[in-house]
Amino acid sequence: MSLKSKLIKWNPEIAYAVGLIATDGSLSSDGRHLILVSKDISLLKTFKKCLGLKNKIGLRRSGYTGRKNCHHVQFGNVILYKWLLNIGLMPNKTKIIGALRIPNQYFFDFLRGHLDGDGCISKF
Repeated sequence: MSLKSKLIKWNPEIAYAVGLIATDGSLSSDGRHLILVSKDISLLKTFKKCLGLKNKIGLRRSGYTGRKNCHHVQFGNVILYKWLLNIGLMPNKTKIIGALRIPNQYFFDFLRGHLDGDGCISKF
């Protein structure tokens, strides 16, 4: 999927990327930049492929350990940013995220990204 186009349309790749962003991603407060953080480089490569990104994968310091051992992809795209806001994502979503507007036909692609991002299912 190329994000250079003006319209972003749902497809399995964008749904998967939204699942990853909902778990391990963030929208900056500047209204433009998005970032996905993971120790799993192959996951970041898949994310880049889904969104057609050419950005390199960088290293960043972990907020938990303070060590520089987390990989990330950061990029700016105002169109995608606004589209993500429209479906229910937001900056600083951790404790306030609500329902996301995911079309039924792409829900399982979204869920696959969500599970790949969080990595587990727990039963209570």
